[in-house]
This record gives sequence, structure tokens and C-alpha cells, in this order.
Amino acid sequence: MVIRRSYLLLSLLALLLAARADASVVFISQDQNGREFTLDRGDALEISLPVTSGTGYTWQAELIAGGIVTQVGEPEIKHDRSTPGASGHQVFHFTRGTSGSGTLELRYLRPWEKDKAPAKVFRIKLTVR
Repeated sequence: MVIRRSYLLLSLLALLLAARADASVVFISQDQNGREFTLDRGDALEISLPVTSGTGYTWQAELIAGGIVTQVGEPEIKHDRSTPGASGHQVFHFTRGTSGSGTLELRYLRPWEKDKAPAKVFRIKLTVR
């Protein structure tokens, strides 16, 4: 009985490691605005977009119909320098959701300006297998 249980645990561990070996992170930057990407099982998505601190502008992700990807946590800000007003990047992390296709849109705006159009829009098409 102990041998079978150990064999089962080792088999499950091997399957888990094999599944993770196929996983990858798809890195996307501003230069890829408007392009199409495909995510496979286990893939993650990282989007890095330029931002300037002190302007009030921030990138906000718009939800995708169907839940093909899910945002993981809050976006992080990576500054190029430590001086006030320095440029940097706002980095979003997404994980694969359900299979399908859709558009992910990020809008560069000031959150308190409700009736104003975003200063910039970043949009990509995703297919999740």
C-alpha cells in the first residue's frame, strides 16, 4: 500500500513538472501594439508600457469578454531612475484563463478624469488554446 501511494505521488509530481516545463512567459512591449498573440496551456503574459511618474497618468486594463486571461495582482511600476518625474514602465501580469480569443486593451489615463478620452490606447488580440 505504501509503495503504491509513493508511486502515485511520484507520478503526479512528474506530470506537474512536465506541464510546467512547457509553460512560458510571453513578454509584450509598446512596440507590439496592435499585434496578435497566442497563449498555450500554462503560459503567462507580461505587458510593459512606458509611464512618467508625477503626471497622474496610469495604464488601466480593460476586461476581456469571456475571461481568456486574468490579471494577476496589481501592476508594478519600474522606474528608469530614482529622480522625481522619471520615466519608467508599468508592468502588468496576466495568466491564461479559458480557451478562446478576444482583445485586451490598456488605456493610459488619469483615473479622476471620468469623461475624458484616454491619452493613449494599447490593444492586442489574444488567442488562448
